[in-house]
Amino acid sequence: MIDIASIPGDSPLLDEKTKETLKGIFAKLDKDVTLKAVVDMEEEKSREMASFLKGIADLSSRIGLELYLPSEGTDLGMEAAHLPVTGLFLDGVYQRVAFHGVPGGKEINSFVIAIYNLAGPGQEISKGAVKKIGKLKRPAEMKICVSLACHHCPGVVIACQRIAMLSPLVEAQMYDANLYPDLVEKFKIEKVPLVIINDKDIYAGPRSIEDLTQLLLDTK
Repeated sequence: MIDIASIPGDSPLLDEKTKETLKGIFAKLDKDVTLKAVVDMEEEKSREMASFLKGIADLSSRIGLELYLPSEGTDLGMEAAHLPVTGLFLDGVYQRVAFHGVPGGKEINSFVIAIYNLAGPGQEISKGAVKKIGKLKRPAEMKICVSLACHHCPGVVIACQRIAMLSPLVEAQMYDANLYPDLVEKFKIEKVPLVIINDKDIYAGPRSIEDLTQLLLDTK
Protein backbone atom coordinates (compact mmCIF):
# COMPACT_ATOMS: atom_id res chain seq x y z
CA MET A 1 0.00 0.00 0.00
CA ILE A 2 1.22 3.51 -0.81
CA ASP A 3 1.89 5.92 2.04
CA ILE A 4 -0.79 8.61 1.74
CA ALA A 5 1.52 11.13 3.42
CA SER A 6 3.80 10.94 0.38
CA ILE A 7 1.05 12.23 -1.93
CA PRO A 8 0.68 15.98 -2.58
CA GLY A 9 -2.79 17.14 -1.51
CA ASP A 10 -3.09 20.00 -3.97
CA SER A 11 -5.12 19.15 -7.06
CA PRO A 12 -5.88 21.60 -9.89
CA LEU A 13 -9.35 20.04 -10.00
CA LEU A 14 -10.11 21.32 -6.49
CA ASP A 15 -9.96 25.08 -6.19
CA GLU A 16 -11.14 26.78 -2.99
CA LYS A 17 -14.66 27.43 -4.28
CA THR A 18 -15.06 23.79 -5.31
CA LYS A 19 -13.74 22.61 -1.97
CA GLU A 20 -16.29 24.71 -0.09
CA THR A 21 -19.11 23.34 -2.24
CA LEU A 22 -17.97 19.76 -1.68
CA LYS A 23 -17.62 20.26 2.06
CA GLY A 24 -21.30 21.19 2.15
CA ILE A 25 -22.26 18.05 0.22
CA PHE A 26 -20.01 15.76 2.25
CA ALA A 27 -21.35 17.21 5.52
CA LYS A 28 -24.53 15.27 4.72
CA LEU A 29 -22.78 11.88 4.63
CA ASP A 30 -24.05 9.52 7.32
CA LYS A 31 -21.83 6.52 6.56
CA ASP A 32 -18.10 6.05 6.23
CA VAL A 33 -16.94 5.39 2.66
CA THR A 34 -13.44 4.34 1.63
CA LEU A 35 -11.96 5.23 -1.73
CA LYS A 36 -9.57 2.47 -2.77
CA ALA A 37 -7.46 3.29 -5.82
CA VAL A 38 -4.89 1.40 -7.83
CA VAL A 39 -2.32 3.80 -9.22
CA ASP A 40 0.98 3.54 -11.05
CA MET A 41 2.91 6.47 -9.63
CA GLU A 42 5.24 6.45 -12.63
CA GLU A 43 2.30 7.55 -14.80
CA GLU A 44 1.04 11.14 -14.91
CA LYS A 45 -2.67 10.32 -14.76
CA SER A 46 -2.18 8.08 -11.74
CA ARG A 47 -0.27 10.81 -9.90
CA GLU A 48 -3.01 13.27 -10.83
CA MET A 49 -5.67 10.88 -9.52
CA ALA A 50 -3.80 10.25 -6.27
CA SER A 51 -3.60 13.98 -5.52
CA PHE A 52 -7.25 14.49 -6.43
CA LEU A 53 -8.33 11.65 -4.13
CA LYS A 54 -6.23 12.94 -1.26
CA GLY A 55 -7.82 16.36 -1.74
CA ILE A 56 -11.29 14.78 -1.67
CA ALA A 57 -10.55 12.71 1.45
CA ASP A 58 -9.25 15.79 3.26
CA LEU A 59 -12.70 17.39 2.95
CA SER A 60 -14.55 14.95 5.22
CA SER A 61 -13.77 12.63 8.12
CA ARG A 62 -16.33 10.26 6.56
CA ILE A 63 -14.13 9.67 3.52
CA GLY A 64 -11.17 7.33 3.83
CA LEU A 65 -8.47 6.74 1.24
CA GLU A 66 -6.25 3.79 0.42
CA LEU A 67 -3.81 3.75 -2.49
CA TYR A 68 -2.43 0.52 -3.91
CA LEU A 69 0.37 -0.42 -6.27
CA PRO A 70 -0.58 -2.17 -9.53
CA SER A 71 0.77 -5.44 -8.12
CA GLU A 72 -1.75 -5.18 -5.27
CA GLY A 73 -4.78 -4.22 -7.35
CA THR A 74 -5.96 -7.71 -8.26
CA ASP A 75 -7.12 -8.38 -4.70
CA LEU A 76 -9.64 -5.53 -4.49
CA GLY A 77 -12.41 -7.05 -6.60
CA MET A 78 -12.50 -4.39 -9.32
CA GLU A 79 -10.99 -4.41 -12.80
CA ALA A 80 -7.43 -3.10 -12.49
CA ALA A 81 -6.08 -3.52 -16.02
CA HIS A 82 -6.98 0.08 -16.90
CA LEU A 83 -5.29 2.48 -14.50
CA PRO A 84 -5.82 4.60 -12.57
CA VAL A 85 -8.95 3.04 -11.08
CA THR A 86 -10.86 4.04 -7.96
CA GLY A 87 -13.57 1.95 -6.35
CA LEU A 88 -16.05 2.83 -3.60
CA PHE A 89 -16.12 0.62 -0.49
CA LEU A 90 -18.38 0.41 2.56
CA ASP A 91 -17.15 -1.58 5.58
CA GLY A 92 -14.36 -2.99 3.44
CA VAL A 93 -16.74 -4.30 0.79
CA TYR A 94 -16.51 -3.17 -2.84
CA GLN A 95 -19.83 -1.60 -3.82
CA ARG A 96 -19.50 -2.44 -7.54
CA VAL A 97 -18.90 1.21 -8.50
CA ALA A 98 -15.57 2.32 -9.98
CA PHE A 99 -13.97 5.11 -12.00
CA HIS A 100 -11.18 4.49 -14.51
CA GLY A 101 -9.26 7.66 -15.22
CA VAL A 102 -9.38 11.03 -13.50
CA PRO A 103 -12.98 12.28 -13.06
CA GLY A 104 -12.24 15.87 -14.01
CA GLY A 105 -14.33 18.07 -16.29
CA LYS A 106 -17.99 17.11 -16.19
CA GLU A 107 -17.26 13.81 -14.46
CA ILE A 108 -16.34 15.36 -11.13
CA ASN A 109 -20.13 15.63 -10.72
CA SER A 110 -20.68 11.89 -11.15
CA PHE A 111 -17.79 11.11 -8.79
CA VAL A 112 -19.11 13.35 -6.02
CA ILE A 113 -22.68 12.17 -6.49
CA ALA A 114 -21.53 8.54 -6.33
CA ILE A 115 -20.12 9.22 -2.86
CA TYR A 116 -23.28 11.12 -1.86
CA ASN A 117 -25.60 8.38 -3.15
CA LEU A 118 -23.61 5.62 -1.46
CA ALA A 119 -22.73 7.16 1.89
CA GLY A 120 -25.32 9.92 2.26
CA PRO A 121 -29.06 10.33 1.92
CA GLY A 122 -28.67 10.09 -1.85
CA GLN A 123 -30.61 11.67 -4.66
CA GLU A 124 -34.32 10.99 -4.83
CA ILE A 125 -35.31 8.05 -6.98
CA SER A 126 -38.83 7.03 -7.91
CA LYS A 127 -40.48 3.99 -6.33
CA GLY A 128 -41.10 2.70 -9.83
CA ALA A 129 -37.40 2.77 -10.67
CA VAL A 130 -36.50 1.02 -7.40
CA LYS A 131 -39.13 -1.66 -8.05
CA LYS A 132 -37.84 -2.18 -11.58
CA ILE A 133 -34.24 -2.53 -10.37
CA GLY A 134 -35.47 -5.12 -7.87
CA LYS A 135 -36.62 -7.30 -10.78
CA LEU A 136 -33.07 -7.83 -12.02
CA LYS A 137 -32.18 -11.53 -11.80
CA ARG A 138 -28.97 -11.90 -13.83
CA PRO A 139 -25.46 -10.62 -13.09
CA ALA A 140 -24.42 -7.73 -15.33
CA GLU A 141 -21.28 -5.65 -15.79
CA MET A 142 -21.73 -2.17 -17.23
CA LYS A 143 -18.91 -0.15 -18.75
CA ILE A 144 -19.77 3.51 -19.30
CA CYS A 145 -17.33 5.10 -21.74
CA VAL A 146 -17.23 8.88 -21.50
CA SER A 147 -15.45 12.04 -22.51
CA LEU A 148 -14.71 14.54 -19.75
CA ALA A 149 -16.18 17.30 -21.93
CA CYS A 150 -19.48 15.48 -22.57
CA HIS A 151 -22.59 17.10 -21.10
CA HIS A 152 -24.69 13.93 -21.25
CA CYS A 153 -22.11 11.50 -19.86
CA PRO A 154 -22.37 12.26 -16.11
CA GLY A 155 -26.11 11.55 -16.08
CA VAL A 156 -25.58 8.12 -17.61
CA VAL A 157 -22.71 7.33 -15.24
CA ILE A 158 -24.80 8.38 -12.23
CA ALA A 159 -27.79 6.31 -13.39
CA CYS A 160 -25.74 3.17 -14.07
CA GLN A 161 -23.92 3.43 -10.78
CA ARG A 162 -27.15 4.03 -8.86
CA ILE A 163 -28.48 0.80 -10.33
CA ALA A 164 -25.33 -0.98 -9.13
CA MET A 165 -25.73 0.47 -5.64
CA LEU A 166 -29.29 -0.85 -5.48
CA SER A 167 -28.66 -4.27 -7.05
CA PRO A 168 -25.95 -6.66 -5.84
CA LEU A 169 -26.03 -8.25 -9.31
CA VAL A 170 -24.78 -5.16 -11.17
CA GLU A 171 -21.36 -3.52 -11.45
CA ALA A 172 -20.95 -0.10 -13.11
CA GLN A 173 -17.55 1.27 -14.07
CA MET A 174 -16.80 4.59 -15.77
CA TYR A 175 -13.98 4.76 -18.32
CA ASP A 176 -12.47 7.93 -19.73
CA ALA A 177 -12.35 6.66 -23.32
CA ASN A 178 -9.55 9.07 -24.23
CA LEU A 179 -7.16 7.20 -21.94
CA TYR A 180 -7.77 3.67 -23.17
CA PRO A 181 -7.28 3.22 -26.93
CA ASP A 182 -7.67 -0.54 -26.57
CA LEU A 183 -11.30 -0.04 -25.50
CA VAL A 184 -11.90 2.44 -28.33
CA GLU A 185 -10.65 -0.13 -30.82
CA LYS A 186 -12.39 -3.13 -29.25
CA PHE A 187 -15.82 -1.51 -29.03
CA LYS A 188 -15.47 0.83 -32.04
CA ILE A 189 -16.20 3.87 -29.85
CA GLU A 190 -17.09 6.87 -31.99
CA LYS A 191 -19.48 8.73 -29.70
CA VAL A 192 -20.19 8.97 -26.00
CA PRO A 193 -21.77 8.22 -23.65
CA LEU A 194 -21.51 4.57 -24.59
CA VAL A 195 -22.84 1.84 -22.30
CA ILE A 196 -21.47 -1.66 -22.80
CA ILE A 197 -23.26 -4.49 -21.02
CA ASN A 198 -21.34 -7.71 -20.41
CA ASP A 199 -18.80 -6.71 -23.09
CA LYS A 200 -21.27 -7.48 -25.89
CA ASP A 201 -24.36 -5.26 -25.93
CA ILE A 202 -23.56 -1.64 -26.84
CA TYR A 203 -25.85 1.37 -26.45
CA ALA A 204 -24.99 4.98 -27.32
CA GLY A 205 -26.51 8.23 -26.14
CA PRO A 206 -28.19 9.56 -23.00
CA ARG A 207 -30.61 7.24 -21.18
CA SER A 208 -32.66 7.39 -18.00
CA ILE A 209 -32.29 5.01 -15.07
CA GLU A 210 -35.53 3.32 -16.12
CA ASP A 211 -34.25 2.86 -19.69
CA LEU A 212 -30.95 1.43 -18.47
CA THR A 213 -32.70 -0.96 -16.11
CA GLN A 214 -34.87 -2.19 -18.98
CA LEU A 215 -31.74 -2.85 -21.05
CA LEU A 216 -30.44 -5.00 -18.21
CA LEU A 217 -33.75 -6.83 -17.93
CA ASP A 218 -33.65 -7.53 -21.65
CA THR A 219 -30.04 -8.77 -21.62
CA LYS A 220 -29.72 -12.49 -22.23
